[in-house]
Amino acid sequence: MIAALPRKCILILLVLSVLASTGCHHRNQTGKDIGKVAQPTATAAQAPAVTPAAAEAPVPAEASYGPVADPLYHWNKFWFGFNHLFYSGLMRPIAVSYAFVVPKPVRSGLTNAYQNFIFPIRFLNALLQMDFKKASKEFGRFMLNSTLGIGGLVDVAKADPNLAPGNEDFGQTLGFYGIGDGIYIVWPFLGPSTLRDTVGMAGDAVANPLTWIFGPWSIGGEDNPWYWSYIIKGGDVFNNLPNRLEAYDSVVKPAVDPYTAVKDAYIQYRRNAISQ
Repeated sequence: MIAALPRKCILILLVLSVLASTGCHHRNQTGKDIGKVAQPTATAAQAPAVTPAAAEAPVPAEASYGPVADPLYHWNKFWFGFNHLFYSGLMRPIAVSYAFVVPKPVRSGLTNAYQNFIFPIRFLNALLQMDFKKASKEFGRFMLNSTLGIGGLVDVAKADPNLAPGNEDFGQTLGFYGIGDGIYIVWPFLGPSTLRDTVGMAGDAVANPLTWIFGPWSIGGEDNPWYWSYIIKGGDVFNNLPNRLEAYDSVVKPAVDPYTAVKDAYIQYRRNAISQ
């Protein structure tokens, strides 16, 4: 039994799962999304069309859209290189093998189920941004996919143009209320971020149902499966790693300065997400 594993083994599993949870955030700031920003045609396809309903949504507070300061340049450059070697070197052959063994429909189903499970993050942030149209859309997607979509394995809601998937998070909510990017930060294994988005990750963790199911406050001893939240989150990101590496390559390979290319693409993506 996993619960019976020695403490050292559990810690190893925890570390590996956290490593696999890069670009999250969140969530939410993934290589896949950054790749879409780097490609104009993909960005246009991703951005939802402006509709009368969207026009009625509250306009976000004006945030500072000047250059993002990079006072931790040497720290950031070091961890950028480390992350690049880890994912493009160590994890790439594993991800390629995984994609070869596991069919794409299966991987898509697992991603759909996880995204359906963490719908409270998007729903709550839509409410905090006073965008009730998006909130109702997220709730409708959740109900449809949870029932007709067999617990979210099948994204049946995407057949309706009015129920396109969203990507709201607490970093965007902070930006909506006028909080600027802050400084640029590259975290080990987690990748590019800003001070604002780093704070936002804490809010996303609070809204994530996994935190409430396997929260640290429920630890009752060695047998308590508190580590499952990390394993599940890490498993979801690993499941998407083949696609994210492909998008990451589309940004890094043609770039003269990969560090600056990833930084600019990340900041552009986050600002676009806040403005929508």
